[in-house]
Parts: sequence; structure tokens; C-alpha cells
Amino acid sequence: MPAIITSKFRFHNAEQFKESFSEAAPSNYYLFIGRNAEFSTTTGGGTDSAPPTPTDNRTSESNHWDSMMAAKKIASTGVAHAIPRRDLDTSGSTIYDMYRPDYSASKVAKSNATNLHDSLFYFMTSAYRVYKVLNNGSSLGVTGVAFSGGAEPTQTDQNPFTFGGYLLKYMYTLSTQDVQNFLTPDFIPVPTAAESGKALADGSINVILITDRGTTTGAAINYTSDRVVNNVPVRGDGYGATCQVTIGGSTGANDGVVSAVGVSEQGQGYTHASVNSADIIDQYALQYGTESNNPALLFTSDVPTFEVVIGPDGGHGSNPAKELGGNFIMMDTKLQTTEGFDFSVVNDFRQVGVVRDPYSYGTSSAYTNSTARQTYAIKIASGNSGTFGVDTKISQDIPAQTINTIASNTAGTTFTVTTGANHNLVTGQVVKITGGSFAVPSPAAGNTINGHQGTHHITRTGATTFTYTVGTSRKVNGAQSLSSGVTYTTDDPQGLVVEWDSGNRILFYVRTAYTDQGVDASKQTIPFCGGGTITGQDTSGNAATGVADLAYSSTLNNTVFVAGYANPEMQPDSGDVIYVENRKPISRASDQTEDIKLIVEF
Repeated sequence: MPAIITSKFRFHNAEQFKESFSEAAPSNYYLFIGRNAEFSTTTGGGTDSAPPTPTDNRTSESNHWDSMMAAKKIASTGVAHAIPRRDLDTSGSTIYDMYRPDYSASKVAKSNATNLHDSLFYFMTSAYRVYKVLNNGSSLGVTGVAFSGGAEPTQTDQNPFTFGGYLLKYMYTLSTQDVQNFLTPDFIPVPTAAESGKALADGSINVILITDRGTTTGAAINYTSDRVVNNVPVRGDGYGATCQVTIGGSTGANDGVVSAVGVSEQGQGYTHASVNSADIIDQYALQYGTESNNPALLFTSDVPTFEVVIGPDGGHGSNPAKELGGNFIMMDTKLQTTEGFDFSVVNDFRQVGVVRDPYSYGTSSAYTNSTARQTYAIKIASGNSGTFGVDTKISQDIPAQTINTIASNTAGTTFTVTTGANHNLVTGQVVKITGGSFAVPSPAAGNTINGHQGTHHITRTGATTFTYTVGTSRKVNGAQSLSSGVTYTTDDPQGLVVEWDSGNRILFYVRTAYTDQGVDASKQTIPFCGGGTITGQDTSGNAATGVADLAYSSTLNNTVFVAGYANPEMQPDSGDVIYVENRKPISRASDQTEDIKLIVEF
């Protein structure tokens, strides 16, 4: 079945999105930056000079979280409707479109647009005043003339006015704050509310076009001058509108035809309207009488016809964003230096995006702070060697850990293992159990767990415990004892350095989904933990080493450390990543501010 998504629906979606920033129970939106690693075939494709197009799937969203470096809350005051920027051309070479609500594939604008909001029916002056073109000189098949005059309009009155050969309606003026926060080379911010006293009445009439001048036959009218017929009513479902019709008065074949029409009273409440030739004849007779030129001679064979252009819902100027096609939403966020130590100023970024309603790390509660550091961090103990260079890889040696105890939770196949000190495993991590065996008291025939060694996927149950399940063919009952010498091992953690704060000995890093930057060859993510040696290098390839300060549990530069380690502030993979944009590298510095404007079209 034929159907369309209307422009009003698109504007509604944009409006709802903007309102979600400031409503009674607002959503929390954060602008994030990420991707300190260069684009390459080994890191998802593309190059720094030709960044890849982001993909929309679950895996990609997780990757965005993995490489996320920091985020800043988008304030409700940093969100605005926007429209494509169209600056006034006073050179006389540009023909602007006029406001018509009925542009279509069969009624194309002068600019070849097939709908109103794609047409050139508004412009902005150098003084940041925005005007709507109500009439561009269109009449009798002429679809417009070039704007003329070489000057810019300055009027800010309520009613339409003539300038540069056009009938214009003042819409609004950008404030200084709007210019600073939202004006770009491609977009203009646009308000949803009219400037005080500048809106026209709902359903008012401002433009009437001549579609046929009509003809006069029989005796020539032979006026010595044009005859202006006033108070011609505009008929329709509204009231109060009248127009002024001019009938040509030169001698010859043009006598008695309509040469011009203008709106006298705008009226209100119209959704459809017309001007009738009979009303013109009646008003002519009232003004001029019969004279020698009988008004009955007017339009004897061909009556004039007109097109009445109806204004938008609410009237011209009542809702500039809705009238001008403001189904674009601009989000403006400024990044100023370190933003409270959450943003690195020594590394670049290649990705910006927006995440909605993330959680605080390790919780299911909304994150609401103004900024968030999304890197992991390690407080390195004194005595480190070398410098950890930005964008270099780090790893940690996790030595074999003795299993301190093992016991059955209940009679069955699941056992709880107490790990070595300061070694916090994560769900799904792979460990290898070696050495010793479990003593089995009176096992049933064929059921043994002796030598139950090898590789196990574990489930984390506590800070220093995990569980694993014995195969069903080796079911045991009752408590089990542990022989000596049982250990477990795991692969080494990996990461990518974002920043090395040598003064405070803080190593900031991310764990991405790329091999040697957060996962091993089996795509296993292993957390840095404990006192194993952390190995890296500087940007010249010289070795750098250090160990975590396991005795350090404090807050330093807004980073909360527990036993030498700090997690990101927002929970990865929480909320919804709703916008992603890959860019060429953007370098940061301590003496600069990045003004990031994101445009979303609905």
C-alpha cells in the first residue's frame, strides 16, 4: 500500500529527541571520544587518511566501548534544532524559491526541489537575520526572478515587506550565544518559538498568484489608466482576507485583463481559499459604476484565475524550526583541557560518538557525573624503569598461582577454588590447572577426578574465587581433599597505552578487541591484576617495566585506585551507543579547546 513518512513526523522525532535532554526525567547523553589507535587492516580497516565507515551491530558497539577514552555529558543548553545554512547572495545571480506548501514531483521548485524543506525558500543575512521568501516574483508561469538590489534587508517587523524584488517575512535573529555555539559553515540553529509579536495569524493569506489574466471581447474597454478594484473578498474556510485586483487600462488588446493582485487584509483561519471573477466584477461596479465601459464586458470569454498560497500551521513565524525544516538536531560540546583530569591532552582521538543512559562502573545505576574517564589505570610502584609511550602496547606477566583451597559447594560436580592473592579473574577467563590431584573417598566404580587437570573456563564468584565443573562422567559426592602442588596459570593481559603520567606514576590504558591491544589470539580479554611485571616500551622502542603499587588505595587526580588499580567510570557495554563518527586524527593539547558539533538528521 502506498504510504509516506511526513515531514511533520520527522520534525516530531527531532523535537522528542531534543526534549529528552530536559524533560522531567531526562535521559543522560554523553559525548565520547575514542580510538587512540590508528586505523589499519589489523584494527578494523581503513586508514587515518581515509577512516572507515562505522558499522551498526552489537560487535561494533562493544568495540566502541573498548576504545573509549573519555566522555562528557551533553547539556540541554547544548542542543538545538538546525536547518541547512543558506546565506543571502546579493550579487543578483541567485533565484530563491518561494514558500509553497505543495512542491512535489509534479510541481518542482525553481531549484528543482520536490518538497518545500529542500527548496531555497529562506536565507540568512550577514547580520544573522533569517528571512522567508513568500514571493520570488512568480506569476503566470514565471517561477521566480533573481534577488536584486545589492543590499541586505534589515527589517524585523511583523508583517511581510518588499525588498530586492521579493516579498519577505522576517523570521528570527541569531543571538550571540547561538552564533558561538551552533552556527557552522553548513547549518544554522533555529528556534521553536516565535520572537515576541512577530508571528502572523494562523491561516492568514499573504500571497495570491495570477494563473490566468482573463480576456475581454467585444467593445474595447479603453481605460485611460489602470483600474484598481479594492475589497475583493478571498473566499474559503477562513475569514477576513481581501485583495486588490488591478485591471489593465492601456488601449488595445490588453484592455480589461488582470495585470496585478495584492493582499489587502490577511485574514485568518484559511486552509483553502480562492478569488472569484464574479466578485471582481461586483466590486468594480461598486467603485466605478457602469460608465461607458460596462463591467459586464469584463472577462466575457475567459475569466481570470488565481492561486491563493496558504501559510503554515500557526502562521508564518510562529514556529521557525517547524516551518523551515528543522528536523536536524545539533549537539554542541566543548572539551576544555583535561576536564578535571578525565580527558588526556597528550594523545589524539579518531572517533566521536554519543551514548545514552550509561551505568556507573560495576552497577546498574545511572551514571550522572559531568565527565567520565573511560581508560583503565595502574598506579605504578616506585622503581619503575623506562617510559611507557603513548599508543604503545603493554602486557603483564601472570606467574603460576597456587590454589589455596578447593571444596565442593554441594554434593555434585561444581567446585569452588580460592585463587592466589590479588589475582582477580573474570567470567569466561580460561585457566589451566596443573599438578597434584584430588583424593576421592570411596568413589563409585568408574568415577574418579584424579588427574583432573587441563584447561577450564571459569565463572567468577568472588574477588578471589572461581568455580568450575567436573565432567558428568566423573561425578563425585561429598567433600574432597586437595593434594599438594596444584597450581593454575592464565595467559598474559594486554593493553594499549593512552597516557603515561610520569610525575604521578599513573599508566592509563585501554583494552581493545584487537590482538596485542587487549585480547590474545583467541580473543580472550584478561585483566591486569596483582603484582606481575608490566612490560612496555617508549615511542622509540626502548623497554619500560614496572609493577602495580598494591598498597595504594586512594584517589589521585580524580582517579580512584583500589590496591593499585582503577577501572573506568562508566560501565562498558551499558546504555546505548546512538551515534558514531570516525574522523582523521584530532590532536589535543593543554592550551586548546575542542568544540565538537554533531548533527543528526531525522
